[in-house]
Amino acid sequence: MSYFLILLLVLNLVLSTFFILKMKTRANKMMITLLFSTTGVGVLFLLYEISRVDSFLDVALVFVLLSSVSAIVFAKRLRYMGRENG
Repeated sequence: MSYFLILLLVLNLVLSTFFILKMKTRANKMMITLLFSTTGVGVLFLLYEISRVDSFLDVALVFVLLSSVSAIVFAKRLRYMGRENG
């Protein structure tokens, strides 16, 4: 069952890369990038469940931290650009 979920999540990653290439606005690209990172963390958690290797949890934690920081920076930058243009 875990292998099927991993396959499903990897398929989601592949499809999201195609949507990243097709999107025009920065906000859409950021949302799909966050989906990409969340799906990657899900794959890492499933790999940890299968193999019980602690480094999968460490890498998943780093991905969560990086995606959180990138979302915050994107939102602040978008807010700053909105004040400048408005």
